[in-house]
Amino acid sequence: MRRSLLAAVVVLLSALALTSTFDVSAGSGEDEGRGPPRAPRTASAEPRDEGDEGPVVVTCPLGLSQASYMPGLSERSKAVTVAGATTLSNCVTIPASEVKSASLPLESSLHSDFSCADLLTPRTVRQVVRWNTGETSTLVFSESRELAQGALTVFTLTGTVESGAFARATAIWTVTYLNSDIEKGCASPGGLIWLSGPSTLELIRTVT
Repeated sequence: MRRSLLAAVVVLLSALALTSTFDVSAGSGEDEGRGPPRAPRTASAEPRDEGDEGPVVVTCPLGLSQASYMPGLSERSKAVTVAGATTLSNCVTIPASEVKSASLPLESSLHSDFSCADLLTPRTVRQVVRWNTGETSTLVFSESRELAQGALTVFTLTGTVESGAFARATAIWTVTYLNSDIEKGCASPGGLIWLSGPSTLELIRTVT
C-alpha cells in the first residue's frame, strides 16, 4: 500500500515538473510584446524633380543667315526696316535627341536712326529658334563681338536661352559676312540692301 502511494506521488511530482518547464519556455520575456512578423523594409526611390534639367550640348555647324534693309543702309542714319532669317542644319545634340535642324526668323521691324555703323554696334538681341521637333527656344543675346579675319567679318553673339527647349543654356551664335559686301553696299548710291553669309549656333548647359 505504501509502495503504491509512493509511486503515485513520484508520478505526480514528475508531471508537475514537466508542466513547470513548459510554462517557463512559453512565457519567457523574449517573445512578450511582439506582434506579427514585420515585412522587410525596402529602400524607397527619391521622387524625381521634373524641373531638374541635366547638362546638354547642341551644335548646329551648318547654316545660312540672310538680312535685308529697306531703304538700303548708308553712312547716314535713317529709319530702316530690317527683315531676314537664318536656317541651320546638321544639328547634333548630347545626349542624343530628335533635334536635327532649326530656323531663326528675323521678323520685319523698323529701326530708327540706323546706319552702316550700327551693324558693328553691340546691342541686346532677342531671337526665337524654331526646332524641327516643333519646340521653340527664346534666346537673349547681350554681348556681341566683331572680328575681322582677312576678307571676312565674323559677328559673334553670346547670351542665354531664356525659355523653352534647352532653357538656361549658354548660347553662341556666329554669322560671317564678306567685308567687300558690306563696304561696297554701304558705299553704293542705293545703300546696303542685302547681306548673306554662313552661320552656326551652339548651346551649352552645365550642371552647377
